[in-house]
Amino acid sequence: MYLQTSTLLNDKFKEKKRRNPSFSIRSWATQLGLKSHGALQQMLAGKRGIPKKYIHSMAKSLDLSVGETMYFETLVDFEKTKTQDEKNIYYERLNHLRPQKREVKFLDVEHYKYFQNPLHSIIRTLIEREDFVNDPTWIQKTLRFKTTIREIEEVIKRLKTLDLLDEKDGKLIKKYKAIQNKTDVPSKAVQEFHKKMSTVAQEEVSKQSVSEREYNSFCFNIKKGQLQNAKKRLREFTQEFMDEFEANSKQSDDTYHLNIQLFSLTNKLDKKDQGVTK
Repeated sequence: MYLQTSTLLNDKFKEKKRRNPSFSIRSWATQLGLKSHGALQQMLAGKRGIPKKYIHSMAKSLDLSVGETMYFETLVDFEKTKTQDEKNIYYERLNHLRPQKREVKFLDVEHYKYFQNPLHSIIRTLIEREDFVNDPTWIQKTLRFKTTIREIEEVIKRLKTLDLLDEKDGKLIKKYKAIQNKTDVPSKAVQEFHKKMSTVAQEEVSKQSVSEREYNSFCFNIKKGQLQNAKKRLREFTQEFMDEFEANSKQSDDTYHLNIQLFSLTNKLDKKDQGVTK
């Protein structure tokens, strides 16, 4: 966790230079529009503060992600603030924005049913809420979609069996921060998960008020060669989104699900199918 802009900038500068050996203090200063590279050297040495007007240009020149840029901007405010109360506020923001190292549980074929039923993931998330009550009836009433007491009880039992949930003194405890499937998990189970959550989203679009939800959809054209980079950007966005908005158990009072779908709408036609004639 960085608490000095000079340390963060030096580390990110070294990373950029490893990727691009021609990147230097002088070229960076020129890129930022600084009259002298001496001013930049003072910033890197911690002898000069970072002017607000350079925050985003510096972040862009160092290839910082959206989350890293937000952290950098908050860190500048943290350094500039005068009172201890304000410093405490910015420190909390920095702690919330810093990259989280998540303890991950990798699931194999034996965990097929976890992916088959989204309720496993939902209950694992729900138990972290401050107002959670370890009672199937409470869970049933809390969830917007229909489910049975028996299904809830079976899911909790299965989560314990799979070592994804523990119970101590009547309190359910989530084990492992994140769940990730291995490549040999049957894809049909994962497909079923996405289908069911898409169905829930389809139903809730007419049930929830606009103030409670956010739905966006659009079509666009893309080169096939850009697809992998587009998917990478979506994964990065998802991680940054979770790092910024996922409240800890002491703060959360609602449970949401974010669906992200990216899929092709067209077939690749050969000349015969296109009706091309010579």
